[in-house]
Amino acid sequence: MAMIEDFLKKEKEEIDSQLRAYFDIAITDEKEVLWQDFLLQLKKFILNKEAKRLHPILMIAAFIGIINPQFLNSQIDQIRKVSLSVELLHSGHLIHDDLIDEDKVRRSKPTFHIQLENQLQELGKNSDLQIKENIIHKYGRDLSVLGGSQAYLIGLDIIKQSKFPDKLKLMAINEYNGATESLLKGEIIEQYMSYHNITMSLEQYLYIAELRRAKMLEKSAKIGAIMAKGNIHYQIQPLSDAMLRIGQAYAIRDDILDMKDDIKNKAKKAIYILAVQNTDEEQSRKLNEIYNKETLSKADVQDVVKIFEETNAIVIAEHFSKNLISQAKTYLNDIYPDLNKEQKQFFNEFADFIYMRYI
Repeated sequence: MAMIEDFLKKEKEEIDSQLRAYFDIAITDEKEVLWQDFLLQLKKFILNKEAKRLHPILMIAAFIGIINPQFLNSQIDQIRKVSLSVELLHSGHLIHDDLIDEDKVRRSKPTFHIQLENQLQELGKNSDLQIKENIIHKYGRDLSVLGGSQAYLIGLDIIKQSKFPDKLKLMAINEYNGATESLLKGEIIEQYMSYHNITMSLEQYLYIAELRRAKMLEKSAKIGAIMAKGNIHYQIQPLSDAMLRIGQAYAIRDDILDMKDDIKNKAKKAIYILAVQNTDEEQSRKLNEIYNKETLSKADVQDVVKIFEETNAIVIAEHFSKNLISQAKTYLNDIYPDLNKEQKQFFNEFADFIYMRYI
């Protein structure tokens, strides 16, 4: 997979450079000092070296694959700038998601609300101002609610300010808004089910995976294809269908890789759902007993893993993910006129990359 690794590395460097330049200009042009500080905090969070930048890279790859080659050199910088929009949208969602889950670490660094809490705490240490812990926590929470929402709006503005024709920008904005709606809808449904103690069916799981993961991949690629003036029915639609399958496979792969952490957190993800469908009476009783505990021991986690193995839930999840990738490749083959050779290779390798990744 040398081709995809080279492309991912090269475009990630380009996107990081574009993000840095965007924030530097925005901060320099801003006259309000408090808003400057907020933008600095957002820049610090987003410019994390461990960020993969998959969404903007997919937009760029789709654009390169469909654009008339004679126009590529004159427009590549513009699509890279537009690609920042989906990275801002993704970052805004991560800020909200981390806040809801009360996570403290994201990509080996503090989550946004913890980063803000640390900032205010440091301010208190370096002054006579005594800041209570509950005030520090509230500051991190409130600014993250607002900051995540602002990231969505910044992404939208990036598309509006681009130099592409207005008709294409309006189509892109429609897809961007659709991605935003899907993220929020998926989050709301998942939280609703969690607080009402509703165990997902496999169909519900896949629907939420589509809303929270697959739609972002699909919309990112779709915006790139739109800006390249792709054919809606024969190029954009099959590419969108492929990305939705890849996104669902991505979610299942995440659940496989995060299985033990999910068990510790008593999260009922894909493998749990598949296991419950095949448990006998004793295994079902054991699962219910463990998942109703306040905290789980290492032995509890191992017991759950054993049940997952005995019910073949992990193997079934692997096969399910593989089947989704196979469906995605079929859709990629249906694209006509075809993607250029290198980008066709990229999207096929990207599908395999999602399935085979172990880190």
